[in-house]
Amino acid sequence: MSPAYQSQTVRQRRGDPYLYLQVMGEWYCYNPMDKPVGSGAMGDVYIGYRCRTGSRIAVKRVKDFYANNKMIRERAQQEASLAFRHPNLVEMIGYCEYAPEYGPIFILSNFVQGEDIDKYVRKFDSSPTRIEKICHAIVSVLDALDYVHSRGVIHRDIKPSNIMVEQDSNVRLMDLGIARMNGGNKFSSFGFIGTPEYSAPEQILREQNGASVQINATTDIYELGITFYELLAGKNPMACKTEAETLTRQMKEPLPPCPDRIPSRLLSVIRRATEKEQIRRYQTARDFKEAIKNALLPEPAPWWKFWTG
Repeated sequence: MSPAYQSQTVRQRRGDPYLYLQVMGEWYCYNPMDKPVGSGAMGDVYIGYRCRTGSRIAVKRVKDFYANNKMIRERAQQEASLAFRHPNLVEMIGYCEYAPEYGPIFILSNFVQGEDIDKYVRKFDSSPTRIEKICHAIVSVLDALDYVHSRGVIHRDIKPSNIMVEQDSNVRLMDLGIARMNGGNKFSSFGFIGTPEYSAPEQILREQNGASVQINATTDIYELGITFYELLAGKNPMACKTEAETLTRQMKEPLPPCPDRIPSRLLSVIRRATEKEQIRRYQTARDFKEAIKNALLPEPAPWWKFWTG
C-alpha cells in the first residue's frame, strides 16, 4: 500500500492504479490516471465505481492548491452533505478526505450521463422548436432552484457548464460546491465568488446605495437570466476581453437587444430577471418560471384587445 494513502477512508494498494474511498461505511474507487470527464476552477471530475455493485459514480477531487484551505474544506463538506432528492438535481453520496485538515478532498455523487446544456442547444440550432426547447430546459432549472431556495441554499454559480441534459431530455443543475447555506469557494481574481460572465452585481459589490448587499435567491435568478440569454442568442452578453471589463459591464450595462434570436416578450422577461437592483428582479424562481410560460402564450387576438380596452 502506498504510504501516501494509508488512512481509514482513503487507500491505495501496491500495483493497483485505483484509489479506494470509504464513504458512510461503503467503499468506492476511481483511477486517478484516467482522463477527467470534467474540469473546473476548483477540481476535476472522474468516473468512479461502487465497489459492491460496479455501478458508476462521479468523483470530484478538489485541487490540492485549494484543499488545504479551511474554508474550502468546509464548503466541500457542505456540498457533500446536501442530501437533496429532486429530479433536476444531482444526488450526492458523500465526502471523503485523507486527513481532517489537509490533503486531498473527494466529493462523491451519482453519475449523470449527459452533456452541457450549451452543447445540447447547438444540436437543434435550426429547429423551429428551438425556443420552446430552451425554455423548457430553463424551467427545469427553475424547478431545481425553487427546491434548493426553499431549503435555504443559494447556488451562486449558475452557468451553462453547470447545467447537464441527460439523454436529450432530463435537465439537472450541477455543482453546489460554492453554494451559500443561509449565509464559497470559487474566487475570481478580483476576490468575489462566482464566474464573471454570469455574476450578479451584488456578487461583485460590497455595498449598493450605501447599504451592504446580500446574496439571495435573486442572485441565482440573475445568473440564470444571463445563461438564458446566452442559450437563445448564442453568445454571452457580458463577456469582454478582460475580467475587469466584464465586471464593469455586469454592474452598469443592460442587456443588448437581440431581435433575430430572442422574441421581444422573452427578452422582456430576461431583462427583468437581470435587473441590476435585486428588488426589481423576479423575487422567486416560481415567478420567473410563470413569466416564461406566459411569454410563450399566443398574443391576444385584436378583437380581444379591443374589448379589454
